[in-house]
Amino acid sequence: MRFGIEFGSYPADLDPAEVCEQVSLRAQVAYKNDFEGLFVAQHYLTGPDAAILQSIPLLAYLAAQVPGMYLGTSIFLLPLHHPVMVAEYISTLDNLSGGKVLFGVGQGYRENEFDSFGIDKRQRRSRLVEGLSVIRKLWTGEPVTFHGEHFHLDNVMSLPTPVQRPGPPILMGADTVKTVARVPQVADHWIASRRHSKSFLRQALPEYKAALERQGRSYRGLFIFRDLCIANTTREAEERIKEGYERRYRRYQQWGQPGERYDLNFDELKRDRLILGSPAEVVEQVMAYHEEFGAEVMWFMVDWPGMDPRFTLETIERFGKEVIPRIKRLTPECPLP
Repeated sequence: MRFGIEFGSYPADLDPAEVCEQVSLRAQVAYKNDFEGLFVAQHYLTGPDAAILQSIPLLAYLAAQVPGMYLGTSIFLLPLHHPVMVAEYISTLDNLSGGKVLFGVGQGYRENEFDSFGIDKRQRRSRLVEGLSVIRKLWTGEPVTFHGEHFHLDNVMSLPTPVQRPGPPILMGADTVKTVARVPQVADHWIASRRHSKSFLRQALPEYKAALERQGRSYRGLFIFRDLCIANTTREAEERIKEGYERRYRRYQQWGQPGERYDLNFDELKRDRLILGSPAEVVEQVMAYHEEFGAEVMWFMVDWPGMDPRFTLETIERFGKEVIPRIKRLTPECPLP
């Protein structure tokens, strides 16, 4: 298995300079403790209770600090952007990182983002599909002519091309069984979100595997994103995370996040979602995802609104020192799926 950490939103009353310092420190601690990837979420206009550092400039900033680590967008809201810009930004990042980009995309759901960009939300699926087609063509380095519903190019060429050929792996988020089943039509892998309960995974994964078969492709393991907190005991971990965890999930419900319900109390939210406890307990929980769902790449949200930053660093360090070595001994070494 391979492991990473994710950077998401943070309380808007924090000093941005302090946040940047914390993000850099967490990335370096992850790098020193055998994590293999950094992932950054994306939203726009998340005030007043949350702020977010934009993914591509942040990953470019971190690339030199953590050489050799995978850099992932989890996820990039592709329908809000022109694919020419995105193709060249991601290609640049792939070159800066030595071919380590994982390009995660999603279609978005927040009304205010689409309204503010002047884009009809009803076009999000078609813009995503068309955008990926344009990006893949531009990554070839050959002249591209493309005339679609949303984008038009006439005999243009994009350079430099990505280091990875034919381009970085394209991962896609999806939050309903229907949309999960459509992922293989346009992307290389489905990202199973940390918001997805095990019950949802049990419904969606068979449909995803069947959709892969229809595309003539085999299932090569799950890219899965989870919530994580490590302490000496489960109770101690829960005390550290509870308030911030509920706060963040209430925000998802307020934003209209599709999928399951998130306006629940902590005990209901954590069920079949949250990985927490002592290192030994966390090993068991991670292995359960590997054994039941074929999880091969797993990354974690490790910081929560209002939580002491020292606890975040403790989770990263202890996972690296006390969990990763044990998981590596229990699972075969494998290439990135």
